[in-house]
Amino acid sequence: MIEVLKENVLFSTLTPKELQYLSRVVYERVYQPDESIFQQNDRGYGMYLIGKGRVAIKSSAHDGENLVTILNKGSFFGELSLVDPDNIRTATAVAMTKTVLIGLFKPDLMEILGRKPEMGVKIMLQLATVIGRRLNETTEKITLLSQSRGLGHMHGDAL
Repeated sequence: MIEVLKENVLFSTLTPKELQYLSRVVYERVYQPDESIFQQNDRGYGMYLIGKGRVAIKSSAHDGENLVTILNKGSFFGELSLVDPDNIRTATAVAMTKTVLIGLFKPDLMEILGRKPEMGVKIMLQLATVIGRRLNETTEKITLLSQSRGLGHMHGDAL
């Protein structure tokens, strides 16, 4: 488990001792093929790191269910629930194969911040970087999509 944690960008700045501590805080769970991890519109309580297997991220809309992406070993998802107090899942996550997930939940992150503040700050800085990067990628996709649909220029406050 420590190897999987060490390879993840969120935990890449942690020392070996901090990784050891983290490995005792996180949870490991095995999901079977087609087993739901969480559903769109569920309340989010934590994030998941894929230790083994594949996860489909799907979004439901009025025209049915759409595949958003497929995530593989080393990927993580659900990280917004660690920082958003009212987080509602924006998509459904389903195991595609036998999948081992490592879960980090908000109460555990709060415990790390309280007991090991330096370690908690390292995780939060990495988390902020990842969320910022993903927001930029989403903004670029929206811009490209609006241009391809001929929607013209959008004002920054429209996002």
